[in-house]
Amino acid sequence: MKKIIKKRYVIVVILVALFAIPTYEYIQSLRLYFKFSSKINPYTDPILKEKSKNETFIPSTFDVNARLFYLCKIWGFIKYYREDMRLSTSQIDSLLLTNISEVIRSDSKIEYHSILERVISFPILPQFEKKNPYPDINDYALINNGWMSDTICLNMSIKKTLEDIFYAHSGRKNRYVFNKSTGNISFIDKAGHSTFPETDRRLLGLFDYWNIINYFYVYKNYIDDSWDRVLHESIQRFMLADSPKKYHMEIRRLTNRLKDTHASYPATIDEYMFGAYRPNFRMSLINDTFVISQIRVAEYDQGLFKLGDVVLQIDGHKTHQLADSLRDFVCGGNYWSDQMFVCNAILSKSDSVTEFTLLRERDTLSIKSINYKAYDLFQNERTYDREHKKQTLYHWVNDTIAYLNLRFSSANNIYDNYNAIKTASVIILDMRSYPDTDIIWPLTDLFVPPNSFFAYTTYPDTRFPGMLRYCRSSSGRIGREDYFKGRIIVLVNEWTRSFSEYATMALQMNPRTITVGNSTSGADGNISLFTFPGEVRTIYSGIGIYYPDFTPTQRVGVRVDYTVEPKINDIKKKIDTAYEEAITIAKQEK
Repeated sequence: MKKIIKKRYVIVVILVALFAIPTYEYIQSLRLYFKFSSKINPYTDPILKEKSKNETFIPSTFDVNARLFYLCKIWGFIKYYREDMRLSTSQIDSLLLTNISEVIRSDSKIEYHSILERVISFPILPQFEKKNPYPDINDYALINNGWMSDTICLNMSIKKTLEDIFYAHSGRKNRYVFNKSTGNISFIDKAGHSTFPETDRRLLGLFDYWNIINYFYVYKNYIDDSWDRVLHESIQRFMLADSPKKYHMEIRRLTNRLKDTHASYPATIDEYMFGAYRPNFRMSLINDTFVISQIRVAEYDQGLFKLGDVVLQIDGHKTHQLADSLRDFVCGGNYWSDQMFVCNAILSKSDSVTEFTLLRERDTLSIKSINYKAYDLFQNERTYDREHKKQTLYHWVNDTIAYLNLRFSSANNIYDNYNAIKTASVIILDMRSYPDTDIIWPLTDLFVPPNSFFAYTTYPDTRFPGMLRYCRSSSGRIGREDYFKGRIIVLVNEWTRSFSEYATMALQMNPRTITVGNSTSGADGNISLFTFPGEVRTIYSGIGIYYPDFTPTQRVGVRVDYTVEPKINDIKKKIDTAYEEAITIAKQEK
């Protein structure tokens, strides 16, 4: 009997332990979430009065492009502003699909107006009463309604009805999108379509995406081009994209117009566009020269390629010409993130072998590369990161200066590594990576003064499409009294992206923080997902992140105190220029 009781006791202890560990981790994740995520309240959060950069674009001729252009705008407008409709997502999509072919054929203005009025009035409209609590168009940073006054394709009756819908919009819960708890949007019952789409469905995808960006993309005012003009230019391209590759190209060309670094992450792994294989090295564009800057997986290295090799040609094509041909489809928000994506696109191939023409010192070499699946290279790098999490992450530069590599850090190992170097006068924190997001808690506790506030979040108010609101980016104040009082030097570059940029902003709230390196990715903020018909997945920045003085980080990156950019000779000699500059700065500390 005692043996049975003892056995049961052991089983109970094991079960408690099995449940306790994930429960503890879950509670810790909740603490992390509620402290470092926005607490949005669209009923009380202030409206962001950002200066709109939206040009009113009016097509100059009544042609098929212009007719589809206004069908897109009117369909999107009634989708998000008409509150009396009770159409599901599939029904509102069908309303558009039903009328696309008719609009293409209708070269009579009378017939075209009749189609638009049918779309607007589906089902029969009730009488409107002006009840919009925000009738001032200046409250809507992302849109203006000047297009409703067009006389080339529209008429006064259509304009009047659209204005009535706008003024009748009360802000009830949106039927098609909603704000997630962090502010970025998600879709309600979004219909999927897995096969290669016909013309009307390709246009449905274009129109759906265009309206999402038009009404809910927080950085729309940072787009270089008029978003209306982008729509007008894209219609014919999507109509003519009659193969999977052409279709993917037009989607990537469209999303690229945002100049949003987040948007290029799925683009560079699009096998229709770029191929699944890459060589075992990374390449950088430095001073108009493409050079090998990193060997990716050590065990794959056969010694054929050297750091600093200049890449002249790839499979007989000049590298610069390849770059020019791909810039329409991938990009970053600034020079350094842009060159990273372009280099990835150039190196992506459909073949497992690539021939490179290189310049090494004064010799021109022709070398064949055995390529590897990009996915496998990435997984090998992740394995390398996991193995290094178990190792020492710091080293002493001298008796007073220490270095801590955050690439391999986690909530489980950062305290032990910090405790070993906390007596240093200067700690160099290497943020040139995307570390585990759970380090934000210990990182701010260790290095940030108590009650610090480091960022505002902007988000679209889905109740009033086109309106932005803002709130504090973190729910609670961060930092603690027992933080590191010495000098902090944070190393950054284009691999400091999204979460890394956010964490760097938090570290910069310490008045003794210096940031060294080249511009970061410029992709701060959570991502939102959008899937085009044919299951083509895209992402974009779903919320805005700003410094407390409302300085933006999108496309710009975080503030850098000492700009240090890599040089070709330093790459050849394996000299980390930003690290060396940090040591020079650290040694100047008394």
